[in-house]
Amino acid sequence: MSSFGLLNLGTQSLQANQTALSVTGQNISNVNTEGYSRQRPVFQSREGISGVTINDIDRIADAFLSRQIWSDSAGYNSSLTFENFANELDNLMAGEATSISTAMDNYFGALQTAVDDPVSLPNRELFIAQAEALVQRFNDLDANVRRQNDTINGRLENTVAAINTISANIAELNDDIRIAQASGSVPSELLDKRDAKLEELSKYISFTTLDQPSGEVSVFIGNGQPLVVGLRVSELTTVLSPADSSQLNIGISINGKVSDITNQVSGGQVGGMLDYRDDVLNRALDELGRIAVVFADSMNEQHQKGMDFDGNAGGLLFTDINSATARSNRFLSERDNSSTATGGVTINDVSQLQATEYELIFNSDSSFTLIRESDGMRWSQSTLTPTDPPTEDGQFSLDSTTGELSLRIDGFTLDIDANPAFVVGDKFLIRPVRNAASEIDTVISSAQQLALAAPLAVSEHVANTGTGVVTVAITDKDFADISTAPGELTPPLELSFTADASGVLSYVLTDAEGDTTTDLYVAGEPISLQGYDIVIRNLPKVGDSFTVDFNTGGVSDNRNSLLMSDLQFSKSISGASYQDKYGQVVERVGTQAAVAQLNSQSSKSVLDVNRETRAGISGVNLDEEAAKLVQFQQAYQASAQLIRAAQTIFDTLLQSV
Repeated sequence: MSSFGLLNLGTQSLQANQTALSVTGQNISNVNTEGYSRQRPVFQSREGISGVTINDIDRIADAFLSRQIWSDSAGYNSSLTFENFANELDNLMAGEATSISTAMDNYFGALQTAVDDPVSLPNRELFIAQAEALVQRFNDLDANVRRQNDTINGRLENTVAAINTISANIAELNDDIRIAQASGSVPSELLDKRDAKLEELSKYISFTTLDQPSGEVSVFIGNGQPLVVGLRVSELTTVLSPADSSQLNIGISINGKVSDITNQVSGGQVGGMLDYRDDVLNRALDELGRIAVVFADSMNEQHQKGMDFDGNAGGLLFTDINSATARSNRFLSERDNSSTATGGVTINDVSQLQATEYELIFNSDSSFTLIRESDGMRWSQSTLTPTDPPTEDGQFSLDSTTGELSLRIDGFTLDIDANPAFVVGDKFLIRPVRNAASEIDTVISSAQQLALAAPLAVSEHVANTGTGVVTVAITDKDFADISTAPGELTPPLELSFTADASGVLSYVLTDAEGDTTTDLYVAGEPISLQGYDIVIRNLPKVGDSFTVDFNTGGVSDNRNSLLMSDLQFSKSISGASYQDKYGQVVERVGTQAAVAQLNSQSSKSVLDVNRETRAGISGVNLDEEAAKLVQFQQAYQASAQLIRAAQTIFDTLLQSV
């Protein structure tokens, strides 16, 4: 080989190793740079002409691992967001200062004080004060829970703004990478920046990516909605929920048209907030509302069966659960409906109520589908019984010509007037109990209005010789109105006993008008009259008699207050008492918070492992880089020696001429 060939080899080697030293220096200088992927020079022998060149500078990165990290990051941030909100709600509902159960203990404790001395006006006033405190606790807890909804709305707006900013950055980097790749350069730093932005995006929402031949990357969310395609960015926005203006949804603007994709997006902080709102927050409001409506209705019904301090029939203790405002607030129409419908929901049987909302969808002007949100249960004309008007659950009446629908299900009746007719695609949201905790209030403000006494009393004649015991119970809250109906036995009543020749005992009821009713005596079997029952126990004898009369002047009577007190332990809400049901709600929220914590911890562990794996692959190892630095430095020095040797040979040749 001539001295010129030797010189050429040395020059090429010198240049190649100088580039390798620069790459190694770049790696070392970025050892602490977040998201930096180390680079590696690729040496290649020059085929046919000898020598060496740097064919490329590789970026050491695992695309599959990066995508896995983005997915793990979205899952972790979703679980963490869910956990934080659930813990806040758990602390709110379980705290002694905010708990409904604590306030109910005080309420029933004050009621027991009134039971012990129903004549005492201070005791009655204490009970009213505790009733007002309980109502305030319902209202405050409902408001505090709803504040979480406001917080979610605000965070959704901020998160959407962050996503739009990141998306714009990714689009700009796409353009820079496209230009750099077209010019033949290696945009390693640009690729690192774009991957860092994609990882930042994964904190907010789940997405998928598609690499393009130009070096650009397309980003898709939800069910394939394009977020970034090349330079084009589809901006996210917050939109009002179609029926509930208090909740924000997620929309995406594509070609100037905004589509609601709330039910399609997942992962990240956005997914965590939406999952929490649907699975925990709204259900907690429904459960809280169901407790409030069952409590108010059962207390009202029993209170109305009593007699107040002035001898009047008991009135409402709490607000009417079927007030005009309450009925209207339970019915929501979607804004995009073609028909202009008004409606309301009347609660018929609180024991059948479910803590959920319902969606009503019209498939035509004369056909509909009702969907229960909690379990997806569906009803339509084929599964319901046409009855006009509906009087039992599972019945409906629909007049497509006038646009009137009445439907009874799960203890409530839905009435809608479409004005003039229903239209295909009309949707309505029904919330039988969602607002009850915010609407409950006390009606009675005077101690004298408390109906603690029973309106009827039983007196035993002194000449009785049997062991018979007679009690009377009011069965209808409208007893005062219906007990005087014509043709019915009206107190005072005389109850006596006779026997036939075989000794079979019968009872005889006689009122002041001389009207009578008689039947065989069966111990413990109620004798049902208009608005009240008479029950006879033990063994009365022929000739024994009792008088059932109005409890005139019976202010010291506490029988109705005892029945009100017994409601504390009544299994009136899906087989549970008021406080037991509240405890179940708190327990469920706590369980969901604990599960979310486990999910976030496991997701964080997986994310950390994958990040460590990536660091092992793409991160800079100083020991390795130091070794390469020595290697390339020695090669550089050897190349310089090669050049000097070529120069010496050349000089020797010149001198010999």
